[in-house]
Amino acid sequence: MFMRRQPGQSWDEALEAADDYHDFGAGPEADVWQRVVGRARFLLGEVALRMTDDCGKLDHERTGLRLLLFADSAELTVPADDAALLRTMFLLGQVVEEETGLEGYDPRLGKPIREAAANLDLGAASFESVARILSDQ
Repeated sequence: MFMRRQPGQSWDEALEAADDYHDFGAGPEADVWQRVVGRARFLLGEVALRMTDDCGKLDHERTGLRLLLFADSAELTVPADDAALLRTMFLLGQVVEEETGLEGYDPRLGKPIREAAANLDLGAASFESVARILSDQ
């Protein structure tokens, strides 16, 4: 999850404000989208793209990684618990931060993207815990 935080605003406050605001509005600016796509292709290789009125969508078929980029927010998801894939996701997350000015937050870990990226073992453990819970059902 990526969003803009106000100066001095905690992540909890920003997340609460985001929960209250569901109008994603327009898609990303064309130049921002093109820079993100170019860097994503450098990182991932071939990606499928789709632009709608309200967002840009980027899918990497081989890994299942998906990016939805809106004007003032973004979502980045992966379906697997592979440490290399998590590393790629966090690298793409840093691209989104740098190109959009949005800040990334990993809701599974309750940490900013850059902090979560610094501890990939924690991210992989979180995925493994969820997988165990789901397999027990």
